[in-house]
Amino acid sequence: MKGRDADLLESERFYGEVDRSMRLMGAHALARHDVYFRLSRAAIACDVDWSELLRILDRIDGFESWYSAWAESGAKFARLAREAEAVDRPISAGEHYLRAAMLYHFAQLFTRPENPARLEGRELRVTYFRAACPLLSPSIEPVSISAGGGLDLPGYFSAPAGDGPNPGVLLLPGANSVKEELHHWASAMMKRGLATLSIDGPGQGELSAANGGDPLRFESYCAHASSAVEWLREHPSVLGETVCIWGQSTGGHLAIRMAAELPRIQAVVSVGGCHDFRRELTPVTPADVREEARELHGFDTFAETVAYVREKGSLSSALERLEADLLLVHGDEDELVANEEISEIVASVPGRAATLIYPGGCHGVTNFNCEMTAAMADWMAETLKPTAVGLMTASKEEER
Repeated sequence: MKGRDADLLESERFYGEVDRSMRLMGAHALARHDVYFRLSRAAIACDVDWSELLRILDRIDGFESWYSAWAESGAKFARLAREAEAVDRPISAGEHYLRAAMLYHFAQLFTRPENPARLEGRELRVTYFRAACPLLSPSIEPVSISAGGGLDLPGYFSAPAGDGPNPGVLLLPGANSVKEELHHWASAMMKRGLATLSIDGPGQGELSAANGGDPLRFESYCAHASSAVEWLREHPSVLGETVCIWGQSTGGHLAIRMAAELPRIQAVVSVGGCHDFRRELTPVTPADVREEARELHGFDTFAETVAYVREKGSLSSALERLEADLLLVHGDEDELVANEEISEIVASVPGRAATLIYPGGCHGVTNFNCEMTAAMADWMAETLKPTAVGLMTASKEEER
């Protein structure tokens, strides 16, 4: 058996094992040790307390009930948001819409691609997040950025309250994350005086193949996403010569690529980004990761995906051109990115490279979120703001 049929058989085996484990152990017990659930990641993005996650887990009695368990909570917070909006409580409405959006995101995230509920979850994620945007503080502006060739990048822009302009940060999602999921980290950056723009690039979120978009190609992603950098530089709330690119997981890998290719990038942050996907392209790669990779890169089989990523997916040629300050955030128990990949990146860049390595940290370090987010955002503010102050001072001197 070869190709697509073999991939489908492997998927059936994988999800069958997940289903049996859920039925035998219960979702709560399984979540204690199985990375498949990634509950720390969900808790961060959904902004719900542990008790809500327990209610969701208690409703899961097998793989088929995954979506409905999360969607029930999503529907609850959407209803609470509408009720708050109806009685002029915009703060509560915005917070509840945001929770609803992200609960639907995690509802669809581990739902099989052929399940129509997956499309529903993706649509409601965007619908409710956009409903939250004008109600949050600072408010968020949904934007559409022309990337040429008829491609428009959907995104969300927000700037800190008060005097500007501010340094700007472009945020890139990963293989199965989306621009909406980046709100938590964007908020931490804005509190420290940084303007943020989160986008879906080709193959991601609203531009995924499932939504009729083109697949992600390493050789063209940066050219398309660079339009978002230029958009940031031209925004009146952004000090255009002080821009950072931030990325999570595959987005961290892409952020380093972009910073190496584009001029005048002051800093780049990679959270859980890899050097060359070596751990994600093996015979024992879980079926859900295989499905994500096939969808992201637009191939029919995992073998085709592996061949493409092996040829195009390494940072080797890019790292020697990277001049921006670099921060690598990594958990030393990351199941997808090997520790030696981080060492290789640090050893290969000509400029300054800092690391935040968390013992016991998982992929994306979501299990040490409080300390990681604070340290990362502080590094960004402290790296970008001196540059911004210097540029503004120089500009005032020129005016004199």
